[in-house]
Amino acid sequence: MSQDNKFDATSSGVRRVSALEALRKQAEGKAKQEDPAVVRSRAIEALNQEMRAVSAYMAQVGGEISTVKPQTGLPYEVLFLGKIPVALANAWVDSRPRKVDGYDCCERINIRYQVNPEPPARATLLGDDIGRLDQILKSLGADYKMNVEQKNDFGQPRRASFVVNGKLLAEIEILADYTALAVNVELTTVRRHGKRRHRIPADKFKDVGDDLARYVLGVDDDFERFLT
Repeated sequence: MSQDNKFDATSSGVRRVSALEALRKQAEGKAKQEDPAVVRSRAIEALNQEMRAVSAYMAQVGGEISTVKPQTGLPYEVLFLGKIPVALANAWVDSRPRKVDGYDCCERINIRYQVNPEPPARATLLGDDIGRLDQILKSLGADYKMNVEQKNDFGQPRRASFVVNGKLLAEIEILADYTALAVNVELTTVRRHGKRRHRIPADKFKDVGDDLARYVLGVDDDFERFLT
């Protein structure tokens, strides 16, 4: 074998290390310059999977709520009634798909259930507050009774007592924004009075299902970390 064809361990070793370093640098550069379309596609799929997981989990929880009619661990708050112990019933969960870049993605999750005070909630109100509570209870489809105890000179209620037996409607709407990669969450009569709207970045919307279920059931407030 000629001298030119001999394997030079020292020089080849240097070249081998240099080649590996060059390849690694190229790999790092490609990772930094990854195709934005690929990155977006992955983010869309991750959000879709999370939305589907939340929908499936809450459907199971909703079925249990309708069967068990559980009492919540923490109270629900209703304007003029304060924080009251309640049981939940008659849950309904639905989801709607949408085509995103040719794929079927879960876009919307709607959750509804009834809130029943246990025992029935009572309140006595004066003046304009009477009409406000009456309208709130009507808007929630509540089962309640109002007894006007006093009227003013114009025949309008001046003092009235309320007994709220139940069927206050609570609603959760979760809407995925696949364009902006965010999630809009709207809560109505869920643990607190009124309607609350929040927008959560898609990369923060992870492992939501159980935290949401625990929040609805009044186990804890961990779900609120998504809302801050």
